[in-house]
Amino acid sequence: MNDVRGWIESKLTESRFSSTRLPDHQLEIERSSYSNARVLCVGLEKGKAFDVEDLDAAVTDVPGTEFIVVVLTAITHAAYERAEELGVCVAGFGELISALHHDEDMAKHVDSQEQYERRRLVSNRVVASIKRKGYHAYEIQRKGLRPLTIVTTNVYEFTADRLYTIVESYEGIRPDVIVSTNPNCRGFSTDSTQAAAQVGIPLARLNDFLNDLGTKWT
Repeated sequence: MNDVRGWIESKLTESRFSSTRLPDHQLEIERSSYSNARVLCVGLEKGKAFDVEDLDAAVTDVPGTEFIVVVLTAITHAAYERAEELGVCVAGFGELISALHHDEDMAKHVDSQEQYERRRLVSNRVVASIKRKGYHAYEIQRKGLRPLTIVTTNVYEFTADRLYTIVESYEGIRPDVIVSTNPNCRGFSTDSTQAAAQVGIPLARLNDFLNDLGTKWT
């Protein structure tokens, strides 16, 4: 773990936050609206990613850790899944700033896209529970039906290249459906639907996915 606190401190100052160094690569950050936040700062070497083993070691070595800020932001899907299980937030610097502004409990911070997606999903009568499987990837437990694993994207224009990028970046998860959550997405191009058919993963807009959640993919 590299000590990246100097860079984080300078960026916090730009965002009008004061901080104090604590042992074990931690910072205590002063907030006007909420109590001070204690965060663990992880600096990664280029080409490395923050994985489950790093997360487990961090919470063991630094008891009471609630928020881990990772620079550069390279976090594995498995680490996101494990973080939810542990009740810890793992995120990049941008989400640290958002959490400092909006969350009394830093451990419960989720980004705005995930907040929107979870609200829409849990309000569906078919959904029993949701479990995080990665960065914008979820396992949906349905009432009386088999669970579904989905990956979401909020891009406006969904292309075949975007599909292949998602499939590559979510290797090991294998979603049942890729769901576009951008409300301005009106549909999918012929190239993207053909590519989806080739890889065997259907595409759906969020409203369509929710409408069909109790009748399709049974």
